[in-house]
Amino acid sequence: MPELKDLLSAVVTLLATFTGAWAAFAFERSRRRDDEETRNVGAANRALYTLFNLWNVLEQFRKSVIEPHRGKRDAWLNLAATLPTKSGLATFEAGELAFLLQTPHASVYATLMLEEQRFASAISLIETRSSIVLNDVFRALAQAGVMVGAARPEAEVEQIIGIDTTRKLKVITDSLIKNIDEDLLSIVAAYEELQKSMKIIYPERKLIQVHFGLEGAK
Repeated sequence: MPELKDLLSAVVTLLATFTGAWAAFAFERSRRRDDEETRNVGAANRALYTLFNLWNVLEQFRKSVIEPHRGKRDAWLNLAATLPTKSGLATFEAGELAFLLQTPHASVYATLMLEEQRFASAISLIETRSSIVLNDVFRALAQAGVMVGAARPEAEVEQIIGIDTTRKLKVITDSLIKNIDEDLLSIVAAYEELQKSMKIIYPERKLIQVHFGLEGAK
């Protein structure tokens, strides 16, 4: 029969092996958890920046194009036919944000996707309106001999460019202004919702902070 000291030696060896394996497993699990958190926080920070970028694009358009004509009767016609300057991130990486769906804050994921759609809709309205002004309105005015910048009664302009084009511009312009005003506010709300959720999920991790100038928001 094995002696007691041999049994103790075997037990010690077994415990040492088990302890080493457990420590290695725990370390690997901790490393993977840290890597996962780093990826998720990185994805959230990119989403936060993207929200700010969407807001900035629309805010610049609001200040430079909408505000000079806000509330004016002829805004439908005289809003500048220009496209917003789009730079930086304008879409979200749906895959890297999917981790939100596995948390109690899954609704944030849908909020982000909705903001992307709302932004795309606003840009589409801007592009559609600009195309009508540049291709239809300017052509009709030129054919009628109306010089650029020349003052004409609104009723006369409507007659020159046609009832159909006039109605399109009025509807699109009203929708555009309404959408951008609402989008500017909803983007900020989405930013705050994502910030709050991430602070709950990963309270020790750092998130980017941006400042929204809301003095012009409606």
